Amino acid sequence: MNNNILSFKENFTNTKDSKSFYIKKISLKNFRNHKNLNLNLKNSSILIYGGNGSGKTNILEAISLLNQGKGLRKANIENFLNQEKICDNSLKTWGINVDFVSPNGKFNIGTGLKKTGTNKSRIAKLNSNYTPLSSLGEILNISWITPQLCVLILSSMNEKRRFIDRLTMSIDSLHLNRVYKYDKLFRQRNKILMQPNSDEKWLDTIESQISELSVAIIARRLDLLEELENLYKIEFKNNHLTKHFPAVSIIINGKIEKLLEEKPALEVEDYVKSELKKSRFNYDLFVPGPNNSLIEIFNRIDNKNLDISSTGEQKLILISIILSHARLLNDKFNMAPILLLDDIIEHLDNKHRKALFLEVSRHNAQSWFTSTSKDAFAGYPSFIDKINLQNIKENFDGNYHFRYGDI
Repeated sequence: MNNNILSFKENFTNTKDSKSFYIKKISLKNFRNHKNLNLNLKNSSILIYGGNGSGKTNILEAISLLNQGKGLRKANIENFLNQEKICDNSLKTWGINVDFVSPNGKFNIGTGLKKTGTNKSRIAKLNSNYTPLSSLGEILNISWITPQLCVLILSSMNEKRRFIDRLTMSIDSLHLNRVYKYDKLFRQRNKILMQPNSDEKWLDTIESQISELSVAIIARRLDLLEELENLYKIEFKNNHLTKHFPAVSIIINGKIEKLLEEKPALEVEDYVKSELKKSRFNYDLFVPGPNNSLIEIFNRIDNKNLDISSTGEQKLILISIILSHARLLNDKFNMAPILLLDDIIEHLDNKHRKALFLEVSRHNAQSWFTSTSKDAFAGYPSFIDKINLQNIKENFDGNYHFRYGDI
């Protein structure tokens, strides 16, 4: 399987405490409720703790924006600006800057708001040079679990597809570009069809691109699921399955998915193209595509569908998927993702909390936890840097260095 991830020359392994992939420093400027925040960190896991509204999740959201997309809250770029900046007459912009360390070297990564006239966009820099947002996925990967994520996944099939696409982006940094381009071309096609005299040649061109993208998007999703299935088989054979988080099966069903099992990709593209042409003036005709794929998620142990599982079971299944995906990226692609775990322990019993701590402590990349208290992390099995966010903001002007210790 081809991928757009950098291949590292060496396979680095971590000690119990140190991580091979970690953020060494993060600076936030006018981002959400952080006017100026600077954290200097070790290559270890991080706990950000403090009261509600102190800005813990905002830090995780900032880190999630170091990849392509809208981040863990899926917010619009203008919503990131510090509220006080909105009201004053100063330059209304925000920025995120990190020093990221991996086995392939040290990178400075920045992203922020760019205003051109009335247009606003998010830009990225890599080592001070402008770079496409999609290229950040070649440097680092990021996965997250938030209290809202489980609710979103259950809310609609569209959210399930978005979830799978975000995971797929980790094995192909151009995947989301294809998804965005597909959506844009479909909107253009609909606008043309609404005109009295549609340009058939232009429609042919657009539909040809839509067909290619449809097959490419679905093929990459299937590649991801195949990789996860292979990982499960290896872990099952070697008795390495995580006991407290159920093994998960993810199935994608659709016309294109079925055809790709039987025919070459080019033939499937021709089929999609012909269906698009038939549907130009027959709006009731179903057009197969990645926006119509049906995704089902099952607990392998009892074959229970995620949709009918209890709230507790759903959380465990979601954690299992994220942890499996993280192991896959580390073991197969040697690119362990930064894990963002927002308020995750608040909803776990002691048994599953200990199991999560053990699994995350073994992860080869930095993991970021948030919590209202540090007490639950007293039994964390390796070193974890505990940062009292309110204390840092009130008494240290938003500046933290790991040498301060637990403050």
